[in-house]
Amino acid sequence: MTAAPTGGTNARCPVCQGELIDGRVALPIVGSLRFVYRLGTMEVATEVLARMCTDCGHVALRARDPDLISRAQQASSRAGRTQRWALRNHGRRQAQ
Repeated sequence: MTAAPTGGTNARCPVCQGELIDGRVALPIVGSLRFVYRLGTMEVATEVLARMCTDCGHVALRARDPDLISRAQQASSRAGRTQRWALRNHGRRQAQ
């Protein structure tokens, strides 16, 4: 059994060298295993697939739809933060 890799900004996938992100694995009472990623106050989840080696018992987990989380991450970074004061000032200028 190998130790679980620790997260970090330089963590890379051992298979494809893609960026690893920290999240959690959720086991619902009804349904299947899920990987959950938090974006601010919102959580994005995808089902987890598992494969096992019949010789040594090594288990590999893989997200069923990693694009779901990637798209949410990209949309979150593009949205940015809206400055509330700018919205309030904009409404006052139109009223005058």
